[in-house]
Amino acid sequence: MNSGTYRCLEIFSKSSGEGRITVRNQSNRTEETKHCQYDWLKFVLEPNCEYELDVENAVIGLIYLSGNDNVMETGVAYLDWDETEKKIVCKSKEEQYDTCYREQYHFVPWKNWMNDPNGLCWYRGYYHMFYQTNPYEQHWSNMYWGHAVSKDLIHWTHLPIVLAPQPEALKQADHIKSGAFSGSAVAMEDQVFFYLTRHYGPLEDGPDTIEEQWMTSSRDMLHFEPEQRSISEKPEGASFDFRDPKVLKVGENWYLVLGTNLNGKAAILLYRSSDGKKWNYVHPLLIEQTERIRCFECPDFFELDGHYVAIGAWMSHYDEQGRYQMSRYYIGNWKEETLEVEQSGWFDFGSNCYAMQSFEHEGRRISIGWVSDFYGEYIPVENGANGSMTIPRQLHIKHGRLIMNPVEEIYRLKENVLYVGKKERIQLDEITGNCYYAKIHFEKNTDFSILLGKEEDRAIYFKNDSDGVRIETYGVKTEGIKFQADVTEVKELEIFVDRRLVEVYINDGEAVGTKIFYHSDKNGCFILDGADMEAVSYAEVYTMRSIWH
Repeated sequence: MNSGTYRCLEIFSKSSGEGRITVRNQSNRTEETKHCQYDWLKFVLEPNCEYELDVENAVIGLIYLSGNDNVMETGVAYLDWDETEKKIVCKSKEEQYDTCYREQYHFVPWKNWMNDPNGLCWYRGYYHMFYQTNPYEQHWSNMYWGHAVSKDLIHWTHLPIVLAPQPEALKQADHIKSGAFSGSAVAMEDQVFFYLTRHYGPLEDGPDTIEEQWMTSSRDMLHFEPEQRSISEKPEGASFDFRDPKVLKVGENWYLVLGTNLNGKAAILLYRSSDGKKWNYVHPLLIEQTERIRCFECPDFFELDGHYVAIGAWMSHYDEQGRYQMSRYYIGNWKEETLEVEQSGWFDFGSNCYAMQSFEHEGRRISIGWVSDFYGEYIPVENGANGSMTIPRQLHIKHGRLIMNPVEEIYRLKENVLYVGKKERIQLDEITGNCYYAKIHFEKNTDFSILLGKEEDRAIYFKNDSDGVRIETYGVKTEGIKFQADVTEVKELEIFVDRRLVEVYINDGEAVGTKIFYHSDKNGCFILDGADMEAVSYAEVYTMRSIWH
């Protein structure tokens, strides 16, 4: 490989024995060798030099070049290690991403596991998204923080991983669970403060699990100050689930919310600080009375359109429709440091959206969620990626509901017209690439069915009839679960289909549903049948460009 403008080679490797990785400079024959177990290895390189790599008794999970002067623009340069040929392989983004099981216009990591968005913010010309990641494998494990930046919320540039699990825990990775768990960011003029949970404990969570809140900061978003513990003591009655800090400012005070279970009920806890560093527990922001919720996860709290909104994920909970781990929003008034809840509802009726986090920039409240796979539908493939992010959503409150619309930047990806018309059945049997956008206006409410994906005996539909407005799946693990939207009629639909993912926006964001559906090829379909096609006043279907070309 040639180092080009990069000055560092970063390798995430693991070994069950005595693993060894050597990087050799071919021009002056110098070499550097490092031993590994679960390790994040960094090799210093000379720019524009040829190097070769030797790997002994180790498995490389992720490898990339970093450390150039304009990495915010270029991003890291990902490489792959071919274990059979014992050589480095370079792939373009298009080669890596253009597969059946990867989204083309949603954010997806280069490979392996990804979950919760963390530290969302705008800072010095870029949107920053950090996220939970396991760089070694395609499943959840000890958590790192990945990092990507964007200038438009749509096209993302991969940057170096920034935070790692505790080193002492990685040496015991077979029976200790640890990591830099989820958190948030507060962007100031000259630096960004980060708040996160440090987790340490047995593989099965329980009384021996330790979760503490830590903070750090960065001025360049690449190098971070040493972490400092900020909250370790839990209030009386709080469970070992005690995590995911989100910070905001109200008046002269800073506030921090945490998810937990308090005396048997899912709760969001509230902390106060005058400087954003030393925190005092106030009381619960809210307590959810619904039974059988292990805890709130990934809480958010913010002001929006003259109201205050809290959002939290219901861990280990099944609702009456059979949906698992849904997320709930709560709208109310901020009074005596408590949220007086007036309305609440489901954040996403498809239940494949979890751990959403929001931030504010130039008057917009923007939210991004993790496309989760709690039903176990993921199909692993070589160099695959397990996890992605939703389209960024702009939030508002109208008529007591949380309204969500895709950020306007997403429409720049519309490309080729597949259909424009009205008052007729639509049948697009084979959409090459299976990446498309559809918009439909209805003059009146009517029964209809839209086929959004099909392969052999498996299918996904969006329907409106006497059984409600909903997503339905057949022949997959979620068959029989009702993914029903809390609306009584359909006036407008926006549908985004992106390979394995469907996002449906109803009535200008009155309800949104996210659902996974896997295809083994790159062709999709869109077939609209209705009881009264005269009710369709306008419909369009466009292909969508990939953000990875």
